[in-house]
Amino acid sequence: MKPHAIHQLTVSAAYGDAIGNEVMQIRDALRAAGYESDVFVELVDPRMAAEVRPYQEYLEVARADNIVLLHYSIGSKVSQLVQEIEDRLVLIYHNITPAHWYAPYTFTVARDCAAGRIELASLRERTALGLGDSEYNRRELEELGFEPTAVLPLLLDLSALDGPTDPTVMARFDGDRPTWLFVGRVVPNKCFEDIVRAFAYFQRYVNHRARLVIVGEHRTFSPYYDALQDMAAALGVDGIHFTGHVTNAELRAYYSVADAFVCMSEHEGFCVPLFEAIYRDLPVFAFDAAAIPYSTGEGVLLFEDKDPALIAETIAAVLDDEATREALLRRQRRALDSVTPQTVLTALMEHLLGLSESP
Repeated sequence: MKPHAIHQLTVSAAYGDAIGNEVMQIRDALRAAGYESDVFVELVDPRMAAEVRPYQEYLEVARADNIVLLHYSIGSKVSQLVQEIEDRLVLIYHNITPAHWYAPYTFTVARDCAAGRIELASLRERTALGLGDSEYNRRELEELGFEPTAVLPLLLDLSALDGPTDPTVMARFDGDRPTWLFVGRVVPNKCFEDIVRAFAYFQRYVNHRARLVIVGEHRTFSPYYDALQDMAAALGVDGIHFTGHVTNAELRAYYSVADAFVCMSEHEGFCVPLFEAIYRDLPVFAFDAAAIPYSTGEGVLLFEDKDPALIAETIAAVLDDEATREALLRRQRRALDSVTPQTVLTALMEHLLGLSESP
């Protein structure tokens, strides 16, 4: 049965973030394919107000021959609303960080994550198709009893990485000092302490002029951020720069000055910055955990051990050998093929067509 309309529901569609970009691209593709399609959100970013509708308005358009795509990354009033309607539900699961990562630092966030996972399980019987944006996420849905399930990679818009770089950042970080980079919020599941330990070894035994740049907001978990500062001081390491939130031009500059992208995170549902680094032709070194080997197709260099000497010496060996570095970059570039907008949108339309044709 051809759907009357295909709409999307999400907690928020923030300006410039990965999920916000994805829902807009999906909406535009659905409209181009001839479907009525709008995005309904709970939390409205003022910069997106003209592009989205309050989630309460979905009740005005709900009908049994609609398909609604629910982007799920935390429990919310939006996901509760789908229990009140008859529209066929496609769940797009972006993962929820397990509460134990946050519990030592903030009870509120830990509580919300735990509640979100409980609410996710309650959608099992309501969902016609569960899509994980990585094989890791799909397996979580399957373990919860969702059926059928499939993988739909996150729809990335990497064009923001093209364009001019911030001259201030370029001037400040210019030179021949080897630079490690990680991009992401400073939160416990990303295990920044392991990056700091490996970097301390690198700076002490490989190149004392090395520096580490960590791009991402760090105010939310200030006790964790403070603990990282104390660790760096105890290890006697300097040259670590926490930038906080940055503009697109600044982000492009940090990717330009970096020599290696280093990720020791132990929980990622997809990890967009890995693909940003690949897109910018930066060698990527990551811990083999959660979605990372699945989303990247094991195209990046993966560590199964967090021994600081192993990590630091491996990064040094790759950066010092041009042939090895180029071989890694060639392997990484293949990972981009699975996340091109056309590839992902084609896969989504095939899933929706299959759902339309099912009884």
